Amino acid sequence: MDATTSEGIDGPASVTLDRLTEAEVRTAVGIANVPALLMVVAQFTGDNRWLERPYRPTRGKGLGDHDSGGLPTAVQEEVRQAAVEAILRLQAGETPAIVQPSDELTVKMMSVCMGEPVGSEYGPMLSSEIARRIDPTLPELQMPPVGFPPGYRVLVIGTGVAGIAAAHQLEDMDVDYTIVEKQPESGGNWLQNTYPGAGVDTPSHLYSFSFAKNDWARHFELRDDLQRYFAQTLKDLGAQHRVRFQTEVVSSTYRENDQRWDVVVRSVDGVEETLVVDVVISAVGVLNRKRMPDLPDLDTFRGVQFHSSEWPEDLDLDGKRVAVVGTGASSMQISPAIADRVGHLTIFQRSPQWVAPFEKFLAPIPDELRMLMQTCSLYHAWYWIRLFWQFGDKVIESLRIDPEWGHPARSVNARNDAHREYFTRYLKSRLEDRPDLVEKTLPDYPPFGKRILLDNGWFDTIQRDDVDLVTEYVTAVTPTGVVDGAGTEHEVDVIIWATGFQAARFVSSMEVHGADGVGLRDFWDDDDPRAYLGVSVPGFPNFFMLGGPNSFPGSGSFMYFMEVQMRYIRGLLTEMLAGGVTAIDALPEANDTYNALVDDTHARTVWTHPGMRTYYRNSQGRVVFVMPFLNVEYWNMTKDVDLHRYTLR
Repeated sequence: MDATTSEGIDGPASVTLDRLTEAEVRTAVGIANVPALLMVVAQFTGDNRWLERPYRPTRGKGLGDHDSGGLPTAVQEEVRQAAVEAILRLQAGETPAIVQPSDELTVKMMSVCMGEPVGSEYGPMLSSEIARRIDPTLPELQMPPVGFPPGYRVLVIGTGVAGIAAAHQLEDMDVDYTIVEKQPESGGNWLQNTYPGAGVDTPSHLYSFSFAKNDWARHFELRDDLQRYFAQTLKDLGAQHRVRFQTEVVSSTYRENDQRWDVVVRSVDGVEETLVVDVVISAVGVLNRKRMPDLPDLDTFRGVQFHSSEWPEDLDLDGKRVAVVGTGASSMQISPAIADRVGHLTIFQRSPQWVAPFEKFLAPIPDELRMLMQTCSLYHAWYWIRLFWQFGDKVIESLRIDPEWGHPARSVNARNDAHREYFTRYLKSRLEDRPDLVEKTLPDYPPFGKRILLDNGWFDTIQRDDVDLVTEYVTAVTPTGVVDGAGTEHEVDVIIWATGFQAARFVSSMEVHGADGVGLRDFWDDDDPRAYLGVSVPGFPNFFMLGGPNSFPGSGSFMYFMEVQMRYIRGLLTEMLAGGVTAIDALPEANDTYNALVDDTHARTVWTHPGMRTYYRNSQGRVVFVMPFLNVEYWNMTKDVDLHRYTLR
């Protein structure tokens, strides 16, 4: 047998294989996603009849995979049989009739695959992304070499998602670079957050680098395997030796006399050193500085208390009275994971969250599908592209305000209102015996105004007899517990502060001083960060950011955006050095124009709705965290480099 499953020492079973037998292909295809299989057949054969009736899938509802495509059973079987033949011939070395679909054909295929119209503007982006996952060596995907002068040095700060995306390009660019990482391993947030239940709420195959396909064991992977993936990816890139772990950046100061950066770093033993580099790429992320409540007598509590991102390794919760403060993403993962262990759980909610069904929570991916993903890049590419659309621009269109919509208090457009009705029905069905909890948990603001959360046992947890959901927020801490807004004291043994992060304070972990000694914190008025394309700030030459202000997708794949941004930074360096320019930074007018567009676009999205509070906004109410643009809009902004928007030094 050519395919086997082996149990890893530290993780779930991994599938190892060379190629599949015909029986294995038939088994895998029998449970695979029909719309993705249909595209495999269409691309392999080049026969356009597969894009016409009766093979056209229907439009899926919600965020599910829509595996049947809504097609009659007989049609599904015809597609599956054709897919078996195509995949066996691909394994035998045959080349698809269409190696890379044209922009126009890609749009047609996507429209058929998703069962809904896809605009022509998506052609170039989707065509290149499909090709990137089928054959990354295609000439049209290769970026031109960068002519680095002797002694040129680049410094990357951080080895999370953004730092790994940077390392991927820098390895290919053949430049002397160093990565500094304050933690003992790579992984960023996934290394730091070890709380029970931690996992991704983006499908595993979408939460992946294009250059590092992984044998995911679950549809939505948990923290430990995500962390292993990032660590392994860095090693596979050959970048591990570039990293100085347990080294923190203290400050970065621009030297105008020779247009280089002095970067002061501190090792774990407190020794400081100055690194002199030509380019600084900040990949520090933003969801890593905890936000703690400003409460009186916080330190008087005699029990155990900690922020969710600092989970103690030796914590014993068995039989304890536990308070979880907050009902955001971390709380919604922690609470169901510990409810069976604690003596009593009290959850404090400032405001309710919209919660979506999570049909594939902890669901394993069948071994046969894992084998198909690994051996058939054509199927993997089309499965990825379906997720990319389903969780990306398809959702974002429902977040934009329709000025003609008649119910602006509850939703922002008709599609958004349909989401509200769907989520409401789901909530009421899960809490049908608890009208008191329906009243407590049903939001009164539009869906997606705050991050949509997934039901990983949340509704079951809050209905338990040993769990209380308190809708008054914590206002004080006593030696034996916490006091809520109604003045009621709750005696507890453990307080878990699931209160989130300082999401508006970008690059807050270090001091950065640019040209003329201007400090980045002062330039941004602390929590009002603005950067051209989220990448470059006027007055800070050769200081580039991955995951900068307004760089996080409102819906979709953060991994994708970091790859797009790093390809753009590579393009900047290529054009800059080819033109004999030493340093660049965004022109003030380019930065102002771009951020005016950001703000104007945000004004027409649900994230500026007055009906809720969200960490997406800063202290002045400006949205600084998420990107207001469609994937295709940002892709078009960054696919070409225009140095006329930069100060050339």
